[in-house]
Amino acid sequence: MNLLDRIDRIVRPITIPNLTALLVGCQFVFWIFSLVDPTMIERGTLIWDKVIEGEVWRLGTFLLVAPTSSPIFAIFYFYIFYMMGTALEQQWGNVRYCSFMYVGLILTLIAAGIAHDQSVTGFFLEATVFLAFATYNPNFEFLLFFVLPVKIKYLAWLQAAWYVLTFLAAPLAGKMLVLASVGNYLLFFGRGLFGRGVSLQRKMAWNKKQVKQSKTPRHVCHVCGIDSTTDPSADFRYCSQCDGHFAYCQDHLRDHPHVNKNAVK
Repeated sequence: MNLLDRIDRIVRPITIPNLTALLVGCQFVFWIFSLVDPTMIERGTLIWDKVIEGEVWRLGTFLLVAPTSSPIFAIFYFYIFYMMGTALEQQWGNVRYCSFMYVGLILTLIAAGIAHDQSVTGFFLEATVFLAFATYNPNFEFLLFFVLPVKIKYLAWLQAAWYVLTFLAAPLAGKMLVLASVGNYLLFFGRGLFGRGVSLQRKMAWNKKQVKQSKTPRHVCHVCGIDSTTDPSADFRYCSQCDGHFAYCQDHLRDHPHVNKNAVK
C-alpha cells in the first residue's frame, strides 16, 4: 500500500460528497455578505495570532474568502473552481479528491502557523485544483473570460511562473503558501511526473539514435569513400573475394586491392 492509498484509508470515514459544490456555495454566500459588510473579509482570513486570541472561526472561514470582490471576476472564479473541482471529483472519486483537499488544507494551516501574524486565505489551496485539472487535461480548452479560447496547459505554465515570482517577492506568508501548494501537488502527482520525465528522456534518446542511424549511409565505397547518402544514384556491390563486408562503387568493383586477414594484395 503506497502513501496515497494510506491517506485515502484515513480520509474515507470523513469524506464529504460533492465537496466542491459545497465550498463554492458557501463561498458565494460569504461573498454576498461581504459586499454588504466588507469587514467580513478581514475577519474571515486566517491569522494564527488572532486564532490564539480566541477568534477560532478563522480556521474555517478563510476557505470562504473569494480572491476578488469584483462581480465579474468573482463569477468567473466560482465557475472555474466549480467546473474543475467537480471534474476531478468524478475522475478521482470522492475519497481521493477529499484526500487531496484535506492534505492541502493541513499544509495551508502549517504555512499560516509559520507566518503566524500574516493574513492567509484558501486561494493557494484552490489553485492546486487548477494545476491538478491541467495535469489530467492539458489540452482542455475553455473560454477565458467567456470570450478567448485558451488551452489550459498554457495557463498552468503561467501559474507555475506566478508561483516562482510570488515565492521570490512575497512576504513569508506568500512563500509558505507557495511551498504548501507545490508540496500538495507533488505529493499526488510527483511520481507520475517523474515517470513521464523518464519516458520522455528515453524517447528523446531513441529519437536521437534513429536520427543518427538515418544519417549513417548504408553503403560506402571502401576505395574512394563515396556513399549512398551523398550519392544516392550510385550503385554499390560487395566483393566476394574480400575477407569481410566491404562495399565498392561501380568504378572500383573490379579494380581494387582485395582485403584478406593477413594483408592487402
